[in-house]
Formats: sequence, structure tokens, C-alpha cells
Amino acid sequence: MPGLTDEPWDAHSNTVASNFALRCAEISTQSGHPAEPLSHIIVSLMTELWDRNFSQSEIRAAFEAGVSDLPRYAAGQERRSETSKVPFTHF
Repeated sequence: MPGLTDEPWDAHSNTVASNFALRCAEISTQSGHPAEPLSHIIVSLMTELWDRNFSQSEIRAAFEAGVSDLPRYAAGQERRSETSKVPFTHF
């Protein structure tokens, strides 16, 4: 597929998601109003996905799956930490 690296699609997806989250955190930190930019970004992202021919049902199901998996990943914590908006190094 043109534009993808030699990584498998799931590894490439993780890289894209990590880079996107980092940019969201940077914008949020710079704004002084952390929740406002994230809401705008997510609304814009959903519109962009729809513009790229993902259906409303596919977009909704993907976001609902992500939100429903957060409690397992977050282990009951509301936020990773107060400083987790800085770049995170993966080992």
C-alpha cells in the first residue's frame, strides 16, 4: 500500500496513534484550556474520517470500542499523571 512503511498495519497504526496523541497533548498544553482543544480535535477527526469515506456506524463503533477499553487500560486511574502530556518514550 503506498505511503505505508514496511511495518505491519497494526504496528503502523500504533505509531500513527501515538504521534497523533502527542500532537493533541502539545496543542492542549499550549492552549491553557486542556479539555477545549481535545473536544475540537475529536469533532474535527470524526468529520475528517467521514470525509475519507468511513461510515458513521464505523466511526461510532471505533470510538465506542476505544472508550469502553479505557478502564481496562487505565486500571481505574482517571489520568496517567500530571506530567504525561510530555513525550512518552516506548521501549
